[in-house]
Amino acid sequence: MLRIGIDLDGCCYEWERTARYILREVLPNSPYKEVLKQESTGWDWIQERVLPGHWEYLWKEGVAQGLFRHGHVTTGAIQGIRELATLGEVIVVTHRPKQAVVDTLAWLAYQQLPLSGVHLLTNEENKGLVRPGFDVFLDDKPKNINDVRNNSSALTYLMRRPWNKGISVPGDEVHSWAEFVGKVRDLSAIQKG
Repeated sequence: MLRIGIDLDGCCYEWERTARYILREVLPNSPYKEVLKQESTGWDWIQERVLPGHWEYLWKEGVAQGLFRHGHVTTGAIQGIRELATLGEVIVVTHRPKQAVVDTLAWLAYQQLPLSGVHLLTNEENKGLVRPGFDVFLDDKPKNINDVRNNSSALTYLMRRPWNKGISVPGDEVHSWAEFVGKVRDLSAIQKG
C-alpha cells in the first residue's frame, strides 16, 4: 500500500490567503487594505510588504485569532485526499508553530479527511526525516521537496503555486490536485501491475 505524504500550507490550506486577510481586515487600523489584495508572487512577498511589527502581529495575535484554523481549503484538496485514501495511506506532514497545533488539529478534524497520520513539525524539522517514510510526497516548498529527496526514495511532486513559480527542483511538478491524484493513481496501477 502506498504511503502518501501531503503538506498542508500551500497544498491543502490557503495560508497565504488567510495571512493576507488577517493583515488587511483583522489588524487594527490596517494600512494594507489595497496592498495585500493580490495573491503573493514570491516566498517573502507578504513579509516584504508589511512593517516588521505587523509581521510579528501575524505570528502572535494572528495565530491566536485563527491564522491556522479559519483559512480556506485549496480547490480540489478534499476530493483529492479522499481519492488518494483509496490508493494508500495519506499522511499530513506540515510545519506549524507550537501555538497553532490545536488549531491545526481542529481544522483537520473539521474537514473529516481520511488520514492515516499527522506529523506536526514545530521546529522546522527536515520533512525527509519523518519515519516511516513515504512512497510519494507533495509539497509547495522546494526546500521540503529537496529534503525528502535527499533522505528517502520517495517520488516527490512540487505543487506549483504563484510563490514558487520559476524555482526549479528535481522531481516532478503538478499544477492541481486532479493532476497529482492522476499521477498517484498511475503509480498505484503500476504497483498492482
